[in-house]
Amino acid sequence: MIDSSTVAEIARVSVEAAPGRTKLVTVPLDGQVPMGMHGGVAEHYNVPLDTIEPHATTLDYLVGATAGCLTGTLSGMLGRLGQPTTDGALTSEAEGIIVKDGGVLRIASVHVRYLVRLAEGVDPEEVARAHDRHTRHCPIARTIGGSVEITTTLETV
Repeated sequence: MIDSSTVAEIARVSVEAAPGRTKLVTVPLDGQVPMGMHGGVAEHYNVPLDTIEPHATTLDYLVGATAGCLTGTLSGMLGRLGQPTTDGALTSEAEGIIVKDGGVLRIASVHVRYLVRLAEGVDPEEVARAHDRHTRHCPIARTIGGSVEITTTLETV
């Protein structure tokens, strides 16, 4: 049971089935987003690629949300150190490993690689400390971290 005094927000989305195994997911503010399948996911479900319009999968969106949330969390921490994060000063790339688990596809791990262009006067050791701590402050990492291995690396230039 959730204590209502701790509820900060209720996320409301709607989903509509669309042709070609696509789902139209309506999310707050951004509206409708198509989610479907491509590549290995379509192959897993025995769906010929010539019968569908390929779209990012729900798993792709979860990997993207994980990387986006982690990057945003690190960005906030770096900003407090005086380290700029816009205009290419902080970039990231992520890979999600999707595995077959008893006939079900699931994300086994997400790895995020950061590149930080250090600003003059910013202590690289403080940036490294922020990187070491940021995962435990990320809402999505805290949500899925018990079932998905989340790792990150940091390179500074």
